[in-house]
Amino acid sequence: GSSLSEDVSRRKVFASALSSLATSAAAASISPPKVANAAPPMAVIAEELGYFPVTSRDGTTIYIPGRVKRSSTEQSIELAKYLDRAGVTMYGAYWCPHCSRQREMFGKEAWSYVNYVECSPKGYNANLRLCGKNDIEGFPTWKIGSKEIGSGEMTLDRIAAMS
Repeated sequence: GSSLSEDVSRRKVFASALSSLATSAAAASISPPKVANAAPPMAVIAEELGYFPVTSRDGTTIYIPGRVKRSSTEQSIELAKYLDRAGVTMYGAYWCPHCSRQREMFGKEAWSYVNYVECSPKGYNANLRLCGKNDIEGFPTWKIGSKEIGSGEMTLDRIAAMS
């Protein structure tokens, strides 16, 4: 067994520990909360996926592709302007990783010149009639008018050569 003096000293240690915990807990509750630098989970998931769900007031959800992050080169801007003048269109889908990488290859400034048609029913500004009329079977698909010039993720050099 333990002696009475050991029990008393254990109680003192325990009381002292509780007192210091209570003091630090009180101090913690008085100090301002630390700023959380984490994004909401949905934003993190959407950023990873490359598209964002947006629900309208009537309950319809559409998906908007994420912004192009990369800056364009002078060559990619000139190619995009040329493709625009030549009537070249890229058909794609918001959920397509190859389409996302294709957009990033152009960069944000050049991508603004590319004619893009969304072919997924839940995609933003989807044009299913045009995708059906042009027999789009895979993404991305590049066409001049009704003539297919390429399909799948391609380098900008290859797109330039095919157009």
